[in-house]
Amino acid sequence: MVSLNDAIDVSNLIVKNMQPVSIVIFGSVGRNDSGKDLDLLIITEDTSKTIREINLQVNKYLKPFYKRFGIDPFVIPLSVLREYHRKGSPFLRLILKEGRSLYMKDAVKEWFKQAKDELDMALYLFKGGYYKGTCYHSQQSIEKSIKASLLSKGWVLERIHNLERLISIAEDYGITLNILEEDAIFIDSIYRGRYPAEAGLLPLGEPSDTDSKRSLSIAENTYSSIKAFLQG
Repeated sequence: MVSLNDAIDVSNLIVKNMQPVSIVIFGSVGRNDSGKDLDLLIITEDTSKTIREINLQVNKYLKPFYKRFGIDPFVIPLSVLREYHRKGSPFLRLILKEGRSLYMKDAVKEWFKQAKDELDMALYLFKGGYYKGTCYHSQQSIEKSIKASLLSKGWVLERIHNLERLISIAEDYGITLNILEEDAIFIDSIYRGRYPAEAGLLPLGEPSDTDSKRSLSIAENTYSSIKAFLQG
């Protein structure tokens, strides 16, 4: 059997020797943290090397692991990946659905940049009186800020949107977040009500001006505290 830790060991070796853009695990290990073999998508920078040459290079580094378990590496240059994505590749859709990121170049920087973008969108929508959008993008900013701080500590990215769970994981990594429990519960409740079906299920109504101000304030405070944490 192959474990998630085995996958991380394989990823670390590839990163050390090849400096890829990204490595994504999918298949049984991606879904369940264990499986019979390892499926990896390895995204490289565009290069003059052919796909065959890159595959030979990857397989050379994977040889020590082949005695222990099977590995199916799918290697693709960044420009080819983008072209397949534009064409709606079913293979890429599958990976987006069930895959997990083991490595992303400049991951902390990218996630924190997205957190700032979400915060800017929340502020823009608030000024326009779009309170539901303000609350949604505030939650997204908080979520991405926390994930940036966790990635800086070596956390393996997971599909988690619940802030209370992310805060709990952050505590395990020794990260102190300036978010009150009642604020986390409030933000999670706002996020859960973002779909029409959910809004129609319970007669809660749209977020108010007060709700959106509170969401924006929590997002701004979280972004500022994590910015200080990352810079420190």
